[in-house]
Amino acid sequence: MSETLNTSSIAKRFSQSSAFGMERVPKYLRLSNAMLDAIESGEYVPGSKMPGERDLMETLPVSLGTIQKAMNALVEQGVVLRQAGKGTFVSGAAMQAGRAGKEKVARRDLLHFRFRSGDGQSILPIYLNVISIAQVDAKADGIDPPWVEYLESGNSFVRIERILNVDDRFKGFSRFYLPFERYGSLLQRSCEELSGLTLREFLNKTFNMPTLRFEHLVQCQQFDPDVCGRLGLAKGSYGTFWQVLGRSYRDAPASYQQIFLPPGHLPLELSERLE
Repeated sequence: MSETLNTSSIAKRFSQSSAFGMERVPKYLRLSNAMLDAIESGEYVPGSKMPGERDLMETLPVSLGTIQKAMNALVEQGVVLRQAGKGTFVSGAAMQAGRAGKEKVARRDLLHFRFRSGDGQSILPIYLNVISIAQVDAKADGIDPPWVEYLESGNSFVRIERILNVDDRFKGFSRFYLPFERYGSLLQRSCEELSGLTLREFLNKTFNMPTLRFEHLVQCQQFDPDVCGRLGLAKGSYGTFWQVLGRSYRDAPASYQQIFLPPGHLPLELSERLE
């Protein structure tokens, strides 16, 4: 597959949009949708370079201004990224090579959340250790848990549990949920294989499901006994309960994560979008 998006494929999808009663939709939106359709289908992988505006003009029956507006729409959605002097690329560069030894995630990889030192001057590294990968049912004690409502996908899910070691200063506990129908093959992976990886980048590369936007819900909450045990806290302890709702193309739900942090943890820096 070429690293550059095929302009003829985009032109074909753009042409087909007229056949589906979209003539009254602005051309730039039809064009941006044609590009997004090609990316969503898996035809073009994250990190692929978009064709230049002049190349698109040679294939598409639209003006340069229309092409520029279409590209800007994709940039605003976080679907593509512009790099000065290099071009425009599909969001989500290839995942970094596996990290041997310690399950350390580089500071540059944690783009939607970071922990800072007490003085706020430095960003701390995080060591991620996967402790379980399991299939779980939609209902718990007859009640729909929050990830079921958010993900809106079937009755079964993949749950990945991890310990977050923040620079050997304190630990957090995470539960990461994904629809089983699409991600069931993760059960064939070992905990060691997924340790040390940012799941966002792994899903991006392996399943063509980049996370382009995040919603963060943070509150103080009393932890259940299992969470207290994972964090080495006394039963009934309170801490930070943090929910991370990931969204992908067309703002569709992509993942749901719960993170539990002990009282007195260091400052947490959050971001809605990837830079």
